[in-house]
Amino acid sequence: MLLIDDLLLMPIDGMKFIFRTLARVAEEQYTDDAPVKERLLELQLRLESGELTENEYVEEEAAILRELREIENRKRELAGVPPEESRGPFSGKVGEGSGASVTFEEPEPPVTNKSSKSAPPRSSARPR
Repeated sequence: MLLIDDLLLMPIDGMKFIFRTLARVAEEQYTDDAPVKERLLELQLRLESGELTENEYVEEEAAILRELREIENRKRELAGVPPEESRGPFSGKVGEGSGASVTFEEPEPPVTNKSSKSAPPRSSARPR
């Protein structure tokens, strides 16, 4: 009886295997950032060779970096981690009541003593 069941379910198991394989390959391509990084390198080469102006380079680079960020967020979502918000040079968040404070102080002007002769600088090394 088990042999007959196995023979009858073999086409279904084969289709499941095919669909799982296709899903895995599609996921790998969906999260593969190598082609996008390659485009970024090609863009840099085009800038160095003079094919692009600086402004064109900046626009295309921003689009490519946006794609890289999207791919990174996809990877994070698939891993079960919440997607990262757009990062700038400062990635930390300071909320109300966080205890963070900023103070600015003006530097004191250097004191010059015109009446005394300048003393030689002291060395911090001790004699042995």
